[in-house]
Amino acid sequence: MIEKIFYNGNILTQDISKPAASAFAISRGKIVAVGRDEEILSLQTTQSQVSDLKLQTVLPGFNDAHIHLWKVGNLMTYLLDLRGVRSIGEMQQKLLDYARKNPELDWIQARGFNEALFPDKRMPTKHDLDEVISDRPVSVIRVCAHQVIANAKALEAAGISNYTVAPQGGEIKKFNNGELKGHFTETAIGLVLGKIRSYTPAEYREMILAAQGELLKAGITSATDPAVMPDLLEVYKSMDRNGELKIRVNAIAIRLPDGAKQALPLPEKYSSPHLKIDTVKFFADGGLSGKTAAMYQPYKNSEEKGVLRLEKSFFKKLAAEAQEAGFRIATHAIGDAAMDLVCEVYQELWNEFHMEKNRIEHVGFPSQKNLEFMHHANVIAVMQPVFIRELGKNFRDYLEEERLDKVYPIRSVLHAGINLAFSTDAPVVNDFNPLSGIQCAMQRRDAEGNEIGADEKISMDDALYSYTMGSAIANDDESNRGCISSGKWADFVLLDQKPETWQKNVNDINPVSETYCNGERNQSKNSF
Repeated sequence: MIEKIFYNGNILTQDISKPAASAFAISRGKIVAVGRDEEILSLQTTQSQVSDLKLQTVLPGFNDAHIHLWKVGNLMTYLLDLRGVRSIGEMQQKLLDYARKNPELDWIQARGFNEALFPDKRMPTKHDLDEVISDRPVSVIRVCAHQVIANAKALEAAGISNYTVAPQGGEIKKFNNGELKGHFTETAIGLVLGKIRSYTPAEYREMILAAQGELLKAGITSATDPAVMPDLLEVYKSMDRNGELKIRVNAIAIRLPDGAKQALPLPEKYSSPHLKIDTVKFFADGGLSGKTAAMYQPYKNSEEKGVLRLEKSFFKKLAAEAQEAGFRIATHAIGDAAMDLVCEVYQELWNEFHMEKNRIEHVGFPSQKNLEFMHHANVIAVMQPVFIRELGKNFRDYLEEERLDKVYPIRSVLHAGINLAFSTDAPVVNDFNPLSGIQCAMQRRDAEGNEIGADEKISMDDALYSYTMGSAIANDDESNRGCISSGKWADFVLLDQKPETWQKNVNDINPVSETYCNGERNQSKNSF
């Protein structure tokens, strides 16, 4: 029985076999027919609910292929949000105010500072934290989540001294006199964060529900949480069994936690309409905005080349175990050195297992050779165009012109015939609205209006596809989502603006007005 019919719309299906339509029909949460008004309306019965779209634009629900769902919720609930602070002084005041308002907390946690926004561009140290809070541990995570600053009490609580040795793929920074700065990068951040009390299942649930509501407002109906620990996997499973997941979650299990000497066991595979676990995650390097992405040449005005977190033979061993068990691999790689390492290991895995749709997350500086291999082995590129806007100032500070022109080359990836999936990596960025990401892919401008890599701009059509069907393909879910066509879940969004107008004025993109999952409208008011 046809339960719902939507007609008189401007439907951009993202289905290459039928790119445009004006109506579609839904039964049991799935789309069962797509076409012209007259042919779809002819399917209605006396029990069908019929809705006039009034020429609104309809798109498939957006699919953020790399967003830390629980961490987005964490900043809404249990963590002080420092994103956007403009100085160390402002950061200190926020920490002090937060500590005074929360006297019951035995460890103050915060995230989000970006030193590129500070007048002196100086990284904070333990002394900056001790100036305002010295009676209890404090740890502050940089916006990229690849660096942590800890105060003296946190170092004491974690048992860290001048004699502590950094784990493979991490750094413990010191002053020239050998004193600890309280500054940890990459795998070494686990030395601090691993000593903090783990969140309870109830707390994780609260974070996920908070984030889910905001994603739905933005029109995101599917999301990949790209680095999930075993306890959080169990929370996702519990929420799925209880019907609490409204968006569709692809949870990628972490294989090697920060600071760990041994890998975690492979998770159990899991698949339901709202939760999927079939991929494991590795980190090959750090973040570009904090100069820890692994590069062959030093960053501008620096001797730093970033951090290569994985040793090849160890990486290959763990990845091969996962492939043999039928798991796909997703590896964080940004710098050119990291890209080469990952593609070299993936090539060996391809020769042995011939498994398609392994993923590379971020793809900051791929070589032509990397791109040719990714196309050959059907390796997915998961990229974040919104980085150009929110982190572009860092890129301009840390990269000379030649590398700046090549950073996050989304057009080159597409032209190489590689499946491109769009995402945000929030809460690394504050804005996870897919329409902002589409705008950034078309503009390639930072927050101050400077163009970065202008030759890597792409069209609106390519950007829309990457945020919908491209991301569905990345998750191996193209059979059930990603476009508006028969047999797919009825996950879609409405806009009161024709996307074609974005080509003329890309600065004026109206927000999504309504979000539907399984054909049911999200009751939260869309406000993005």
